[in-house]
Amino acid sequence: MSGKKEEIILIGAELIHEYGYHNVGIKKILDVAQIPKGSFYHYFKSKEDLALCIIDFHINRTKAMFSSVDESKDGLKEFFNMFFNMLRSMDYKKGCPVGNLILELADEKETFRIRLLEWLRFLENGIGHVLKKENIESPESKAAFIVATFEGIIMNTKLEKSDKYFKVFHDHIFNDLLK
Repeated sequence: MSGKKEEIILIGAELIHEYGYHNVGIKKILDVAQIPKGSFYHYFKSKEDLALCIIDFHINRTKAMFSSVDESKDGLKEFFNMFFNMLRSMDYKKGCPVGNLILELADEKETFRIRLLEWLRFLENGIGHVLKKENIESPESKAAFIVATFEGIIMNTKLEKSDKYFKVFHDHIFNDLLK
């Protein structure tokens, strides 16, 4: 990937995370990136094409974060803490970038829904693999529950502007569900 294309994806990802897909036009992205319109179309066919690249960026970032921790319950705690620390650093604003895209785009186009589903399946499969390795009963079902709970926790955290739900998540997931 070229440096300029990557820069456009990063800027687009940040702007869309902050304002939403429908509230960010190509012009805004180009203005922030300080590039002419023709350059955008050199790298992307359309705003939808850019959105798919942004989803891929988030999938790859999540995969990198997941692969950076041990395949254990402690590794899962560390993985979730990376997300929670990211939310703290944003003063509990914006929420989960992929969760936001799911809410905004999953019903818009099937290509968006399928690509966003890749992120969900990666998390469920990765967590399920760890739970199976840790001999946790019903690993696939519990992994799906953990991911759904995680997204709900992020949404509540955004709403309350507090990390009290991080403790709730850890207490119930790691002390009750996965004991």
